[in-house]
Amino acid sequence: MLNCKEFMNAVVLLAMVGASSAATPTSNPASAKYGVSAYAIGDWGTTLDKGSCCGGTYNNFDLHAQEVVGKLMDIQAGTGVKPKAVLGHGDSFYWTGIDSLESRDSRFAVTYEGRYNGDNIKNVPWVNVMGNHDYGGSNYVCNIGDSLVRCNTTAEMLQGLENKFQYQSSYTSPNDDRWALEDRFYVRRIEDKTTGVTIDIFNIDMND
Repeated sequence: MLNCKEFMNAVVLLAMVGASSAATPTSNPASAKYGVSAYAIGDWGTTLDKGSCCGGTYNNFDLHAQEVVGKLMDIQAGTGVKPKAVLGHGDSFYWTGIDSLESRDSRFAVTYEGRYNGDNIKNVPWVNVMGNHDYGGSNYVCNIGDSLVRCNTTAEMLQGLENKFQYQSSYTSPNDDRWALEDRFYVRRIEDKTTGVTIDIFNIDMND
């Protein structure tokens, strides 16, 4: 009969053997075939003025980073498994989000539709959440037209934050309505019908 020490040693040995066998890869992830793909991108927003960040020396890739990334996404979507969705992790519009309903569509056209417009990527759904810059960053959240102004009351501030959310969530993309920001907390499912594989995407607004 095993004493306590011998029993514990046996348990540890079995655990180590089990962990070792479970950790043994059965395929090479780099070459494995898979049927469901999604891209993830965060802090991808830009301003209308190139070179507005950080006061440093810029090269051509810095000034055109969004265009370069958009082209790389399109190339990959055409040569690999086409993504079922692009997961937008927020900070989609620098520095202060969308400032007014009147300026929303033109802003989307310039720094979203015009940057991710390759034939392989332009109809892929984007599943988004808000980032802190989408809610105004460190600037005022109330506005008069496109001018950001100080909120006079708590109620005005809360309405300003709600407006920031609504400006993005109510947007309709001309490319198959690909922009999705359904709520502050929501679940979106992507599926590969050939294999039956499904993935649930849990979207959480960490600013809330």
